[in-house]
Amino acid sequence: MNNFIKANNLVNENSLIKKFNISVSSTEIISKKDLSLDFFEKSLIIEKLLEAHQLAEINFQSGNITKRGFASNVCTMDNLWALGTNFNNTRNEISSVCGERSAILAAYNSSLINYMQTKSRSKFNFKIKYICMAQATDIDKIEKAIVPCEDCLAWFNTSRYFDDNTIIFSFERNDCKLCLKALFLDELLPFRGKLTSNKFCEDKKIVYSALAKKIADEKNINNSIILKLVKSTYESYLKNNMSIFSNQNISCSILANGKTYISNKIDWTKRWFCEPLLNCLECALKENSLSTDIIAVCYFGDEYSGDDFNDGVVSIKSLGRIRQKYATNNTLLILNFDNFIQVITIGEYLPFKFIQGYKI
Repeated sequence: MNNFIKANNLVNENSLIKKFNISVSSTEIISKKDLSLDFFEKSLIIEKLLEAHQLAEINFQSGNITKRGFASNVCTMDNLWALGTNFNNTRNEISSVCGERSAILAAYNSSLINYMQTKSRSKFNFKIKYICMAQATDIDKIEKAIVPCEDCLAWFNTSRYFDDNTIIFSFERNDCKLCLKALFLDELLPFRGKLTSNKFCEDKKIVYSALAKKIADEKNINNSIILKLVKSTYESYLKNNMSIFSNQNISCSILANGKTYISNKIDWTKRWFCEPLLNCLECALKENSLSTDIIAVCYFGDEYSGDDFNDGVVSIKSLGRIRQKYATNNTLLILNFDNFIQVITIGEYLPFKFIQGYKI
């Protein structure tokens, strides 16, 4: 069956594309990268986005405890689709799963069940190709595309089930017309896969991004201050004996309100640990309360690598949290690489900020 016939079968009288009166051919694709979708694939993505939109609406109407409705439709490399919505047992993080992760788990389990039933001797291969994100907002009121929260980005920052070519789709409006917004994973996480080093020497070159250099000059942050921050973090890393279960020693420091605060990763088990950036912030908050202003963050530690995935030193979740409060896109982020020390901003490391939708 050719794609034209397949597309016509998809856009039938019972389709959501028909229900919402969307013209596939006139729906613009907004993407910074070259993205070629044939009519069938484009129709399929729009239909899957609308399915997610309806599920988000139902979840919102059902009395979701956070009073927010999100859902995602994800597609694996072998074209299995799975749908999931945000699940909130309480407002707390530990009892919540976003729509993206909910759908990914549904896809994973379906793929694994199919794999089990085929009794194949080949390696189980699960990769995410598309993530179609939707919200409960009326289609005709959508303005900006939504982006994943930092909790979901922490999943995407891994490499076992995702790669830079994974595409996140959502609806966006341009010149009053509904469009299809496409973001590749490396646009959301440009430093994804760039491994830091646990080796330090005081004569390393310090490399700034143009924006970081401008901000550092404005804040009177010079090379000496940067080097001192990295060295202090490194020395704390050497002394840390509290991350023995995970075999991944990490230290972090922040420069806030004219003072340096340093903390280390603390393991409970291989799976559970205290993240050092949030430990640093807690120390700063005890002294400065709501006036805490983070100027710079420095990470130093061990990259943990497995067979086909790695756990990075930098916590995407924690960066996202402090960017919501006490830090900004312009907060400096200092990383130690093999032959140089990199100074960028949180906004360059995480270009897209998740909008909470309520005051925090």
